[in-house]
Order: sequence, then C-alpha cells, then structure tokens
Amino acid sequence: MTVRPVTLAGRRRAITGRVTGWRVVPAIALAVIVIIALVALLAPWIAPQSPNTVNLIDPYAPPSAAHLLGTDATGRDLLSRLIWGSRTAMLGPLVVVGTATVVGTLLALMGAWYRGAIDAVISRALDIVFAFPGLLLAILATATIGFGLTAAVVALSVAYVPYIARVVRSEALRQRGLPYVDAGLAQGYSGWRMALRHMLPNLLPLIIGQVTVSFGYAMVDLSAVSYLGLGVQPPTADWGAMVSDGQSSILAGHPQESLYAGICIVVAVVSFTLLGDYITARAERSVR
Repeated sequence: MTVRPVTLAGRRRAITGRVTGWRVVPAIALAVIVIIALVALLAPWIAPQSPNTVNLIDPYAPPSAAHLLGTDATGRDLLSRLIWGSRTAMLGPLVVVGTATVVGTLLALMGAWYRGAIDAVISRALDIVFAFPGLLLAILATATIGFGLTAAVVALSVAYVPYIARVVRSEALRQRGLPYVDAGLAQGYSGWRMALRHMLPNLLPLIIGQVTVSFGYAMVDLSAVSYLGLGVQPPTADWGAMVSDGQSSILAGHPQESLYAGICIVVAVVSFTLLGDYITARAERSVR
C-alpha cells in the first residue's frame, strides 16, 4: 500500500469538494430566507420611519439620507414600507403552509395506514380540492366573505392540503410496507403510534422540502390577491399591494415602488423554490 503525501492542490480539491457537496446555491438561498425572516421579525426596530406616514409635499423623492430608497406618490418612505411589507409577505404563507402541512400529513398517514376504502375516500376528496386553482379559491373567498388577508389565507390553506398530502402519502405507503412497521406491530404498538412516532420521522425530510417549495408558491398567490386589491388593505404595507400601487406611477417616470416590491417578491420566491428543490432531491435520494 502506497501512502501519497497530501499536497496543497489536494487540500484545495478536498475543500472545494466539501463546499460543492453542500451546494453553494441552496446555501445562498437559505441565507436570503434567514435575512428576510430577520427583517420581518425586527421591522419595528430597523425601519427608519413609520411606513404609513404621509408627506404630500415630498412625493417621489429621490434616494437620500432621509429616504434611502426614495418615497412613493404620497411621500411615504419606500424602504420602511418594504421592511414592514416583509411581515405580511412571510406571515400569510407561514399560516397557509403550516395549516396545510398538519392537515395534509394527517390525512396522508391515515390513508396510507388504513388503505382500502378510507384511502380511496381521502384520495377522491383531495382530487376534488386539487381541481380548483388555489388563487381562484382565494379570490372567491375574498369576494364572498370580504376583503382582507384572513379569507385568502383560509382558502389557500384548504387549496394547499393536496399538494402536501399527495407527496407524503406516496412515501408513507412505501414506509408502511417496510419490515420495521411489521416488527413494531408484532411488539404490540398501536397503528397511530407507529405512524406518528416511527413513520413520521422518516417522512420529515420530504415534508420539509415540499413545505419550503409550497411556501414560495403561497407567497406568490397571496401577493397576487393583494395586487388585485382583495388581500391586504391600505394603508398596511404589503409587497403585492405595493406593486399595484406603484403601477400608476410608472407612466409618470417613477417605477421605484413597483420595481422594488417586485424584486423582493422574486428574490424571496426563487430562494424558497431553490432551497425546497434541493431538500426534496436530497430526501428522495436518501429513501431510495
């Protein structure tokens, strides 16, 4: 056996291999998500001004020391509104995805465990919900119940259940047929104990990946509802509403509000999608 000396080039290749193995793009996406979450959490302390303070004598002010990104048509500080808008941009999808994940995972585990008629009923119910686009349900809910974020969040929570349940069910069915499940049942464990304490931990990586991707989709849907004027209502700062409010200023040569808010939405959604795809791919490889 020949022992080769570790050269400087070899060390560089080893370091590069570890960095590449972690993947630079998902790492950047995770960093962006953490920054957005911190901005949303610390908005009251880091926003330079109140997001709703109107100054009609200073509309469309250019970037300056007082207004780092300028002002909108009513003289409100754009940076402050973007910072506060991150709160609704993160909170709404968090509630949607959280609710859909809990309900979808329980339905998927129930169908995979009992199979037969119960699984068939759950699958058909999910197919019916899946047939309706989430954005359409959100628009119908706000038009029926009333404008605001609550109705859109409730409708999208229902619409996103099949997205989570389908992915979890397919892997739960595979886990249900593995020897460790039969061994647990032979020891007298109940079905729900096996499903929640033993099967669910094996499903978590796949669930986390799907949740991350769905978070980005929910952010787009809720931004679209606010853009249409059915979601977050003025004067509350919201990225989707800011894109809509800034449209009238584009023709006047002031695209800042729509541009900045649109960039925030794109960066956030792309980051969640890239990170979710990476986690899902890793989870799928690990279960093969």
